[in-house]
Amino acid sequence: MSDLLTAVAIFMMVAGLSYLAALAVSHLVERHLHLSEGVDRVDERFQEANILHRKFEDRGAKIMPRVARLDNALKSARRQNYMSTRRVADLEARRDQLIRVLGEEEAFSRPGRPARHFVAAVINRHVQRAVLEQKEVLGLSRSWARTQNVHAWAPNAADAKTLVESYYPHSMGFHIIEIREPSQDGPGDEEGDEVIHDEADASPARS
Repeated sequence: MSDLLTAVAIFMMVAGLSYLAALAVSHLVERHLHLSEGVDRVDERFQEANILHRKFEDRGAKIMPRVARLDNALKSARRQNYMSTRRVADLEARRDQLIRVLGEEEAFSRPGRPARHFVAAVINRHVQRAVLEQKEVLGLSRSWARTQNVHAWAPNAADAKTLVESYYPHSMGFHIIEIREPSQDGPGDEEGDEVIHDEADASPARS
């Protein structure tokens, strides 16, 4: 029994000494690591990173109001661009509905019988060809690819044709398909002025 107690006592002493030795070794290693240059540099970098992080957060807090203002300005610019695009589209659509009137004021300012009212069907072959070939049209509305009505006031159809051609010349690609009086049902009028047709312009332009 005494041998057993002695063995237990010796085991306890050895275990205690081993624990104390391990604790001392770990303490020495930890102290050595803290005193080493590498760990000190890591601590410095960690502190520098914390400082930079705080500066970044401060700068972010200062920039956020400006970012919000710029975001609002961008949204406003997008809305204005959308509205401008819609207005341009509306104007493009309305341009086909424009009523082009030539010579009306001069016709009714003259004494005696006023000039007669003619409607000329006008098309632009250059624009028509560009639209058919899917090319860009410069200087003229794409609506000129289709027949446009031009209202002209003149003594007769020939003078109305001359008046229309003075505003829409052949040199710029304009062609008059026909000139007629809206009140006429037939090809003539009471003074013998016939409705003017241009058979060459009645067919589509060819590339």
